[in-house]
Amino acid sequence: MNLNRRTLLKTTVAGAATVAYGRYAVGQTNEPIKIGVVTGLSGPGEPAGRSIKLGAEIAVAQVNKAGGVLGRQLVLEFRDDKGNVAQATAMARELLGSGINLLTGTSQSAVALALGPVMQQEGGVMVGSIASTDKINHQNFNAHYIRASESPLVRFNGLAKVAALKNPEITTWSGIIPDYEYGHASWAMFVDGLLKSYDELGKKVTIVDPIVAPFGTADYKTFISSSLRNQFDGFFMGAFGNDSITFYQQARPYGFLNRVKAIFDGGNEFVVSRALKKNTPAYWSCTYWYPENNKEIAKNTELLADYQAAGGRMPPEGIVAEGHADVLLLAQAISVAKSTETPAILQAMKGLQWETANGKRTIRAEDNQSIRDPEYTLVAAADNEDGFAVTDFVKLPGADLAEPATPGKALELRKPA
Repeated sequence: MNLNRRTLLKTTVAGAATVAYGRYAVGQTNEPIKIGVVTGLSGPGEPAGRSIKLGAEIAVAQVNKAGGVLGRQLVLEFRDDKGNVAQATAMARELLGSGINLLTGTSQSAVALALGPVMQQEGGVMVGSIASTDKINHQNFNAHYIRASESPLVRFNGLAKVAALKNPEITTWSGIIPDYEYGHASWAMFVDGLLKSYDELGKKVTIVDPIVAPFGTADYKTFISSSLRNQFDGFFMGAFGNDSITFYQQARPYGFLNRVKAIFDGGNEFVVSRALKKNTPAYWSCTYWYPENNKEIAKNTELLADYQAAGGRMPPEGIVAEGHADVLLLAQAISVAKSTETPAILQAMKGLQWETANGKRTIRAEDNQSIRDPEYTLVAAADNEDGFAVTDFVKLPGADLAEPATPGKALELRKPA
């Protein structure tokens, strides 16, 4: 087990021979290193937040069992952001004010965009879990925010590449997206990927405008009937959670699922299949971690064993691996920096490599973006206790998909002619 990677941060320091450094202090101490975790533990972000929490707890337990970081144990301080920007910034400021300068969490894009400036103002470091707005590493780049997961362009370009490779005969695509910024952005990145991937195959792809529905829509029937008047064979599911489940339930009587030849999902993982069971349509989904993709990786084996020991459902919640990876990154940075101080940690992050359950990742020095391999699973209804099963899985090389670093500049995407 690599101790360097799991070290968690602590900014509160006490004990003898401390030396002031900015607003914090460093010195000889055996006190635990505290890491703040700001994430959704209630409200709409709770499912993701609970997975982040579990992954972080497993990482800390593993690090501490192996001796800690720099001879110190790790301790987590959790705060519930309730999926709310004002709540998240208040909780982050509370942690920073108590001397905890190293934070992680954040599953919501709006929260992530708000926390970057807070970290800069208060001298903290935020390692983001799964907030997927592309702005974090582009026009809203902030040196105090590090994205430990893949960029959204890698995620959705990779999904589109799988779509083209698995279904080269499907050349007309549409979808459904929620009517807010990330819904539109995810569709734009998926389309960008389709245009690139089909071009590589020497084929022209036709893009049909997606269904655009308000978040929390209870009745999709009008949207579904309107969509059926268009011709397309491939479908992008950009809605999440209950919205996607409701859509599938209401689409079935219209014959929609029989008409569509392939469904590619933006990140529901097993949310849909666990709800619909034997009524699950076959769909490819982005996932943050699928153990079968990573059998030769030691940290995959360790995380899977501890996840199952903690009562985690199988197939596993992929987001758990992101909470786990966040803590390991902070541990590695502390070990390299030999300090928990913000300037030292930010410097150590530049070009830093660390091992995770899905393989080695690297923080790109120019824009604090992790380069990692994205993963995808094909889920379908099955005659088993769960009512579904994973029937195929893929991991792609993230370095081949990553966009150039352009901190301070907006991401440029291909658009249909």
